[in-house]
Amino acid sequence: MAKITRLSSEQRENLTAYLDGELDEAATQEIEHILAASEVARHEVDMLSRTWDMLNVLPTHKASEEFTRKTMTNLRASEQGGSGAAGQMVYRNARRGVILVIWAGVLAGCGYLGFMATNHWFPNEYEQLLDDYDVISNLDKYSEIGDAEFLKVLQSKHTFADHASHDDQADSK
Repeated sequence: MAKITRLSSEQRENLTAYLDGELDEAATQEIEHILAASEVARHEVDMLSRTWDMLNVLPTHKASEEFTRKTMTNLRASEQGGSGAAGQMVYRNARRGVILVIWAGVLAGCGYLGFMATNHWFPNEYEQLLDDYDVISNLDKYSEIGDAEFLKVLQSKHTFADHASHDDQADSK
């Protein structure tokens, strides 16, 4: 079985030039040598030849003067204002970036407001326990008293806060 050799892109370009008769003598001999040695190259030349033949069968149309004038005007404008087009692209990309940053800020703000509103409307069940920590920590001492009147007197004299601070000092020693 013969080894199948593939053509490089430069050789393919030369095949087109070979069919058009645009190659010099050395390049033409190189292509003819490749065609003699490679079935793949012969197949590609055959396909290119058929393609050119089909193109010759198609009807040709002449572009209108209006089309030619517009095309040439656009080409001249793009050549003269090449840096302007690049500047417009930079401006357009910068504008998109700013819009993206603004939307990200709006989303972050909405998320923060949603969190704060939820946190405010739905109270934490542990907040009340934290507020009543002094009483809860001394509940055993207060339950030994047995009379609620005594506790009311202590509360009116602000003894609970004093008692709790004395307990904290005693615990730290």
